[in-house]
Amino acid sequence: MKRYNLRLTGTIKTLSPIAIVPPNTDEVVRPDRSKYKRIASAVIYEDGLRDNRPVIPGSTLRGRLRRSAVGVYLALSGETIPLGEWHQNAVGGIKGAGSEDAYDVVMRDEIRGRNPILSLFGAGSPWIASKAKIDQAIPIHAVETALVGGVRADDGRRGNGFFEKLDDGAVDEWAAMVSGNTIRTKHKASVAQMQADLRKARKAKDTAEVARIETAIKAAGEDEELAKAMATNPVSMPLLHEVMPMGVVLNHGITLSAVTEEEIGLFFAAFNGFMKGNPAIGQHENLGYGLFSCVYEATIEDVAAFDPFSIGDRGADALGTITLSPFVGFVDVPERIHSAMLAFKVAFEEKAYDFRVITREKGEE
Repeated sequence: MKRYNLRLTGTIKTLSPIAIVPPNTDEVVRPDRSKYKRIASAVIYEDGLRDNRPVIPGSTLRGRLRRSAVGVYLALSGETIPLGEWHQNAVGGIKGAGSEDAYDVVMRDEIRGRNPILSLFGAGSPWIASKAKIDQAIPIHAVETALVGGVRADDGRRGNGFFEKLDDGAVDEWAAMVSGNTIRTKHKASVAQMQADLRKARKAKDTAEVARIETAIKAAGEDEELAKAMATNPVSMPLLHEVMPMGVVLNHGITLSAVTEEEIGLFFAAFNGFMKGNPAIGQHENLGYGLFSCVYEATIEDVAAFDPFSIGDRGADALGTITLSPFVGFVDVPERIHSAMLAFKVAFEEKAYDFRVITREKGEE
């Protein structure tokens, strides 16, 4: 069976603001006490100068493409699947602490042959290396991120007959909310001041003052009125988030290594499905964020024809330009890519694949 190395090299352009906040990211607190989480970024050096630029992590795109590949499978099968099957294909299962033996290693090729999703994107249990490398997308030029601010509106303060729409208890309930906001604000300021005083007392080694302040902080946390106020739903809450603005052009690349014709077809069917269906990435999709377009130049080479003694160009064949737009999918796609997509569809219809959870026990035929 022939295997190929396929490379996409091109750009991504943001068509709306994008806000991708990685787990455990830093939180920035501004002088006015407003705060926001930093979006994904990377440090680069250009012309000897250090620059921090917002990025689209490869993991973000990879996760969406993998789930889209599962969507292709579901669309072709027309069936629902068990949770375990979804988990295995969409996230690759969970790698356990146990060691792998020779059987696990031998079994991988069999799994790759019958499940192209795991072959392309890998798995954690049993461990299967991924063939799809999705690069981090990095802006071509320096980018100034934007802070978008707002407030959770309090319709009660706006008037305009707001309370006429509500029942008799609404006024008292609204007053409790507003009171809760005031108490919360004062509490945060009070605790912040006590914590600052506590640091000073500790530095001065004033044990009596330290004990007094610690008691006061504990009492503030046990205050019943405060607990009730903290439990109410805040209104007029300031909101702030950081975004990569629209119009940013980012360098991006994708590499598929030692893939079959059908695996190429599945990958691009997933890419097309992702961009057609729900192409937004990151947070605040309800605000229209997360949209982008892609333009790539595609090259392909037969793995068996690779010559390590050749000088210069690897000898890869140019396939042409691939262009994708949100809610449209492929705008331009080379015929070779399209034929690979059809090859995967034919193989699927011939029931050449098995996407079920790996259940075979070790040593079982």
